[in-house]
Amino acid sequence: MTLPFKAVAVDMDGTFLNEKRDFDHQEFAKILDIFEKEHIQFIVASGRPYARLKQDFVDFRDRMDFVTVNGARLVAEGKQIGITPIKRDLVLDTIKYGESTYHGVTTLVFGPGKAFVLKNAPEEEKRFLAYFAGEVAELDNWLDLPDEPLVQVTFNCGGKYAPDIEKAINDKYGKVISAYGSADFAVDVDAYGVSKAEGLKELLAKFNLTGDDLIAFGDGGNDLQMLKLAKYSYAMENGIDEAKSVARYIAPKNSENGVFRVLEDYIHKYLD
Repeated sequence: MTLPFKAVAVDMDGTFLNEKRDFDHQEFAKILDIFEKEHIQFIVASGRPYARLKQDFVDFRDRMDFVTVNGARLVAEGKQIGITPIKRDLVLDTIKYGESTYHGVTTLVFGPGKAFVLKNAPEEEKRFLAYFAGEVAELDNWLDLPDEPLVQVTFNCGGKYAPDIEKAINDKYGKVISAYGSADFAVDVDAYGVSKAEGLKELLAKFNLTGDDLIAFGDGGNDLQMLKLAKYSYAMENGIDEAKSVARYIAPKNSENGVFRVLEDYIHKYLD
């Protein structure tokens, strides 16, 4: 027998990673070995940038592909194969609107290689955001942003304002940019039309695959389109209700290694 899917896509925070923001490297190596023998593509589909993800998977990154910053940048076989930036003036306008409307948010702007934060941001926030960014440069003013492609704005808001910010930005900017909650503490803003699903479609096409060949795992608002795309879609038990409503199946919690448990069940069922 063969596995019923040809590609695996996993979200990171709240899904693939446990409550310590880590994963069982030894077990993952075993699963990846099996998937390589079965010619199964393993794809990370995350709001995190590649600068962070290549640290997360330092021992495995050459054996995987990546849909990063929610689909704004695609990396396959270690090379960038696609990028969808936001215009610089639109980035600045969005930041001005978000920070002036919701006092207390901390903003992070992602470029292809690094992220940017203001020097006057709270130190605790900067350390927290630096973890997700992988590499961060501090600026005196947002007007100091370099003249290079900018792929995402993230508002860290502690969950308090996240639904309001998401709705307000989508209402204000319409079909220009898209905002959605990437976790219970942040709102990501990307170019309109950017999503994990669209990034996955482009990446899957590279391997002559479609959503019918895909098993996907997610827990949050930025996973909804990906879950709708995948024939075998799993929302994490710890995920938001909307993710559970669009997924076909429910996986155990991320704190219970839910992704591994589901994948191991498929391996035992079809390959043992």
